[in-house]
Amino acid sequence: MDRVPPELLLQIFEFLDSAAPSQTRLHDQPSYGMLEVEDQLSLRLKSVSLVCKTWRTLVLSKLFRHIQWKPKMSSLRAFTLNPIPLLRFMEDNKLDRSVTTFTLIVDFVDKDADVRPIAPEIRAVDLEWLWDQLFSVIDPLRFTIIAPPTTLAAFMSRMLFLDDAWSFNIPYHILSLGRATRGPLREKSSSSHIETHLSDLHVSGPELSTASASQPSPAAASSSTSCSTRNRKPPACPLFTIRPWTSLLLNEGSSIKVYRTYEFFFRRPPSMLGALLGGEEYPNNASLIPSTVTDFNYVAIFPLSSHFETLLRHLPRVDRLFVQLTPEPGNQILQDEEEMKHVDMADLWMERNTAYSSLIREMTMEGEQSGNWAELRVFESGDVADREAWDMAVRFVERNEFEGWRVERDGVFVKDDEDGNPPDAEQDVDGHAGAAGSSGGQLLER
Repeated sequence: MDRVPPELLLQIFEFLDSAAPSQTRLHDQPSYGMLEVEDQLSLRLKSVSLVCKTWRTLVLSKLFRHIQWKPKMSSLRAFTLNPIPLLRFMEDNKLDRSVTTFTLIVDFVDKDADVRPIAPEIRAVDLEWLWDQLFSVIDPLRFTIIAPPTTLAAFMSRMLFLDDAWSFNIPYHILSLGRATRGPLREKSSSSHIETHLSDLHVSGPELSTASASQPSPAAASSSTSCSTRNRKPPACPLFTIRPWTSLLLNEGSSIKVYRTYEFFFRRPPSMLGALLGGEEYPNNASLIPSTVTDFNYVAIFPLSSHFETLLRHLPRVDRLFVQLTPEPGNQILQDEEEMKHVDMADLWMERNTAYSSLIREMTMEGEQSGNWAELRVFESGDVADREAWDMAVRFVERNEFEGWRVERDGVFVKDDEDGNPPDAEQDVDGHAGAAGSSGGQLLER
C-alpha cells in the first residue's frame, strides 16, 4: 500500500466515510449521549488513521470535520484568560477550517455520583469570550448546542419560566444554527460590540423560577418596574449574528410526562421558544432570530397546544417552516410502559390535533391578519408517518381551496407566488436527512 499514490488512497478513504450523528439525529429525543457512536462502521476512518503516520495525515482533516465538545462549564471563566485546548489542537494541526459541524454538549451532572449539582453561574461577559474564541478559529456550516433549558437561557442571556418545570421533566433541548455554504469570515468581535451585559444571570435560582414572562400578574403589569423595562433593549447574543445563519432548529423533546398532572393544559414548559421569537416580556421581548434565517424548524413530542400557539402567534419572517409534533418512527416512547404510566393516550392525540388545526388555520388565513404567515412559501410536516395528522391537513386545505397552497408531495405544502411560480429549490439545512454538509464526514466527534 505504500506504493499507492496519496490521491488514490484519499479516493479509497472516501468510501469509508459516512454522515455523522450530528447531521442525522437532531430530530431525535434530546439526551446527553445521543451522538455517541454505536457501531464500528462509524469508526472506520478512525481505524484508518491508526495504521501509520502517512494514513493519519491523509484522513486527519476528514476525521475532525464533525466536532463534539463537552466542556466543564465550571471552568468557563478560565477561557477568558487561557486558550481553549481543543481550539489550540485544531490550529496546531491546521484543522480549524475543516470543521463542518460543531456540537457543544453541556451538562452539570456529576457522572461519578449520578447527581445534578447546583449549576455554576454563567455570565454574559464570559460568553462573549467563549463565542469569540470559538468562531475566531472554526467556521462551521452548523453549530449545535445540546443542553438543559436553563443553560440555553444563560447562553442566550434570556430568562426562563421554571414554576412548572417539575411536571415536564425535560432534561435537554437542542438549538442548532445552520447555513448551506461558507462566506467571507467576519473579523473577530470584541466586547465593545456587546451593548448590554447581564452579568448577574444565573442558570437556576429564584430569579429565574419567578420569571413568568408571558403570564404576568396585573400588579406586575402596572408597576413602575414593568414600565421601565418596556422600552429597554434586551441583552445582545452574538451567537445568532456571528455567522450568516440561514436555518434554525429547536428540539424541545418530549412533554408526555406533563399529561400525568391535573389540568395539564394550564402548565407551561421550561422553553426558550418565546424568547427566540421575542414574544414575552423583558428581556424576552425582542426576537433573537436574525433576518438571514429563512428556514425555521420546530421539533417536539406531543407539546401542549397552548405552548405551540407561541410559534403560531410569533412566527418569524421565514420562507420555510418545518414542524414535527410526534415521535419519529424509530422512537418507541409510546410503547414504554414507564413513560406512559398514568397518561391517557387520548389526551396526546387531542393536543396534537388542536396544534395542527391551529397551524393550518394560520397558514391559510388571508388578509392583513396573516402577518408573517403571508411570507411563508413552504410548510413541511415531520409527522407524515402519522397519517391521521397529515390527511387532516390535506383535507382542510383541499376542502377550502386556498389560493396558492398545494400539496407538492407527502408532508409538504408549497405556495406559488402571484405569478404562479413555485418556491425556488434550496438546500435543506435543517439538520434532517438533507442536512448541510451531508455529502460526507466521518464521526470525528471525540
